[in-house]
Amino acid sequence: YVMDVLFDVTRKSDWEFCLIGVEYVIHLAGHLDQYDTDTDFSRYIDVNVKSVSLLFEVIAENNLPIKKIIVASSQSVYGDYPELEYEIYKATPISMYGASKAAMEHILLTLGKNCGIPVAALRYSIVLGPGQKFKDVDSRIVPAFIDMARRGEIFIHENGFQKRDFINIHDLVEAHLLFLEKGEGVYNVGSGQCTEVIEVANYIAEKFGAKVIPTGRKRINTARNQLMNIDKIKSLGWMPRLGWKEAVDEFMKESESSLTPGSS
Repeated sequence: YVMDVLFDVTRKSDWEFCLIGVEYVIHLAGHLDQYDTDTDFSRYIDVNVKSVSLLFEVIAENNLPIKKIIVASSQSVYGDYPELEYEIYKATPISMYGASKAAMEHILLTLGKNCGIPVAALRYSIVLGPGQKFKDVDSRIVPAFIDMARRGEIFIHENGFQKRDFINIHDLVEAHLLFLEKGEGVYNVGSGQCTEVIEVANYIAEKFGAKVIPTGRKRINTARNQLMNIDKIKSLGWMPRLGWKEAVDEFMKESESSLTPGSS
């Protein structure tokens, strides 16, 4: 079953309906808005934390035979660590999104233990690839850069030398399939590679003949550098196979197709 737009993860009745006959749960729903403008703080709790509690409520009350629960967490729980982020580090979020994801992890691990259900929280780095929408430009680097490149100029925060870890969506999917079979607890899921934001901007700008313009403006409540160690997940036999350039190329191909008259 896919619990998508017709359902609401903050409604217990929707969980009761969707969990019938289910053995594994992959919880990807999350609230992520603009860090510098969103003040609907309780929405983060409702979607990112309460939903996990409701999931376990339904399982416990109906004695459902769930074999495993996997949830989407985020590297945002680390906050602004000045070095590589390891799973053993204490969560020190600097945004409401990161704080809600850290709380979600605690709820997941506690209730998983209490209910005797294996659980895994996957802390994603920045995910790139097909399926992202241009309406998400405020929180999606590739759609945002492509949208600006089509107008001739890509504006980037600070000087563009912020360091990031970008993971290809296909590698992330493979990680979830792996965790259906093995792995419990908290795991970083990224490429393990350092990429500067300006590298992505220049790569996209070149395809459109656009300029890249650093604004010097810092994004509020966002770490300057976000790099994760992925040794723990690699010990399970998982390795990233694709890079961020492949993700950009595939997204561009998909988006160009959607803009072509008569395409479906």
